[in-house]
Amino acid sequence: MKVPYWRLSGFYGLYFALIGCIMPFWGLYLQQSFTAADIGILLALFSSIRIFAPNLWASLSHFSEKFISPIQLLRLAGVMMLLCFSAIYWASEFWHYAVLMLSYGFFWSAILPQYETLTLNHIRDDLDAYSNIRLWGSVGFILTVSLLGWAFDYISINHLPEVMLALMLAIALNGFVLPEGRQLQQHMEHSEESAEKRIATSSAINLGLISLLLINVLLQITHGPYYVFFSIYLQQLNYASWVIGLLWSLGVLAEIVVFWKIAFFIKRWSQRELVIFSLLMTSTRWWLTAYFADVGFILILSQCLHAFSFGLLHVISVKYISQFFPGKQQLQGQALYSALGFGLGGAIGAYLAGIAWVSYGATWVFLVAALIALIAALIAFYGLPRKNNLG
Repeated sequence: MKVPYWRLSGFYGLYFALIGCIMPFWGLYLQQSFTAADIGILLALFSSIRIFAPNLWASLSHFSEKFISPIQLLRLAGVMMLLCFSAIYWASEFWHYAVLMLSYGFFWSAILPQYETLTLNHIRDDLDAYSNIRLWGSVGFILTVSLLGWAFDYISINHLPEVMLALMLAIALNGFVLPEGRQLQQHMEHSEESAEKRIATSSAINLGLISLLLINVLLQITHGPYYVFFSIYLQQLNYASWVIGLLWSLGVLAEIVVFWKIAFFIKRWSQRELVIFSLLMTSTRWWLTAYFADVGFILILSQCLHAFSFGLLHVISVKYISQFFPGKQQLQGQALYSALGFGLGGAIGAYLAGIAWVSYGATWVFLVAALIALIAALIAFYGLPRKNNLG
């Protein structure tokens, strides 16, 4: 069966275009009505729902597969996300926004793990093919951030929800043009059974899985200050909105280069070595951001390190998860990865960043993030499997 390249790529472009609205600009939008601590709590709530939602949807998909297909659940999630976020036009109080972000976040966070599983099913876990599809997400992010960064120098940021609603509508519609993923072949099921036994009996693999999940929790904690306050931080340093947008875009452009050239990395170094190196680069990035955010060329350099702090780490993590959770277990694996990393780690990072930002300031917060990334690198060194093949 032919891979629906453009329909899968289109989803990633739209999904990460939506993230391009949330990460750089949602904090600025909320800043009009709420304090830094309030913003931290709201974004922590938004991340916290991602702890539970992906696994709930994965379980629902598993237990209801005889009655409703995964793609139908995916379509339902897209429509409900759109309907829930539409309530923003009636939101005015803190608790209104809390309920809004929890409700639409519940459906929003269910979508990506299902698409990741569907994509991996189509491409048979080919990292090179995955990167070629996933890079369109980075393209969508860059276009959105760049255009909105320019636009918000001329129009009010109060128009942000309208852009987000349009993207949510497009995401929901994309689900209706996407075909079902290929059914796993019988020999895949046999390999899944043997892999289950191997995982259950191998302490090395269990240690590797625990280490990988812990690394991703810590990684997302370090990104908390970045996702919540980076735009606000740059605005306080008198950067224009269009410059802030370009700096966000630069980071994702570096990420695209990694996706495009992923074969260069995986042919030369082991997955473990790439994770360790990327975490060291992540620590360097936050250290540079802590001390040199007001120095243009150094800030540009630190943004380029996004290629490693997200791009390379994400691709390798997805590959690890597909190895730890083979065959039909992939949806549960991707849901667990999303829940613990982007959910738990993101919630902790956003909440702590909101508290510490007010009390200790930007420099201290990013230095702590750099230290946490170093701890994650040590866990990777001692905990991840030394061989790529878990067999």
